[in-house]
Amino acid sequence: MLNYRPMGKSELEVSEIGFGMWTLASGRWGAFAEEQAIDLLRKAYDAGINYYDVSPTDGNGLGERLLGKAFADKRDLVIISTKVGFSDGHRDFSPASVRKSVDESLARLGSTYIDALQLHYPDAAAVGNPALWQVLSDLRTEGKIRYYGIALGPGATGIEEGRIAMRKYDLAVIQVYYNLLEQEVGRKFFPVALEIKQSMTIRAPHAGGILESDPATATRFPADGDLLVKEPAWLETAARRAASLKWIYESKGMTMEQAALKFVLSEETVASVLPNIYREDQLATYSAVSDFENFSQAELGEIAEQFRKGFGVA
Repeated sequence: MLNYRPMGKSELEVSEIGFGMWTLASGRWGAFAEEQAIDLLRKAYDAGINYYDVSPTDGNGLGERLLGKAFADKRDLVIISTKVGFSDGHRDFSPASVRKSVDESLARLGSTYIDALQLHYPDAAAVGNPALWQVLSDLRTEGKIRYYGIALGPGATGIEEGRIAMRKYDLAVIQVYYNLLEQEVGRKFFPVALEIKQSMTIRAPHAGGILESDPATATRFPADGDLLVKEPAWLETAARRAASLKWIYESKGMTMEQAALKFVLSEETVASVLPNIYREDQLATYSAVSDFENFSQAELGEIAEQFRKGFGVA
């Protein structure tokens, strides 16, 4: 049975396993008929998942429309986060653009409010612009959004912008990229989150599919919702490192893909993790993760040390 955790400093409680809409809307994980996608979303809810993360860039709004149709009769029972400010590699965090994007998202969702609005890869100019934070505050006062936060990219870009925003603003959701095989960037945010008593949501816990049950198939797909594809050289090294990780999960009765999720959820500042969900059988596998004990601090320390050594693979 899934556990639930508080999201940041908000009053929201989210399932430890969330659902990122990029798998159903982008076309990169195969083509889903509308009824198939909606059926999977409803089965995810039945499995205990109440947190759904989306972006207007997911299928040019398709992800939001699917959520609107799947949960039209359960809108107050699900928590939806969407994003503003980044599209086709271009940033626009002007107040007018943010307002327009929010109104369009609300129309696609068929909702009067967004639970958590995230700035999508904000740059230094955006984070330092008082007008942006004012329009977010205004949208919250108007009831169009309940909370706001930031979503940061998989690379090193945005680290300082993210940490500055975390300390300066009362963010409800902070989404970062982090997994067993790619810890460097995500780990920069954990101390800050601990310092300010904040929590985060994590995407790409399976490192583009390397840590899934069928990596030969999964790694043909993008690494995360940004639709960035892993380089072949990285995949080759990562696959050998993943093969050396049995000591992490076998004694605990978990599979590799479950251990990858439990590793992330063992961080006390993590509220929810967003694996790529595109098959019904994944719902039972991922939902069962809550039944296992977290890794201890000693175990996390050993994993960190082995990560530093490349898990024994050059």
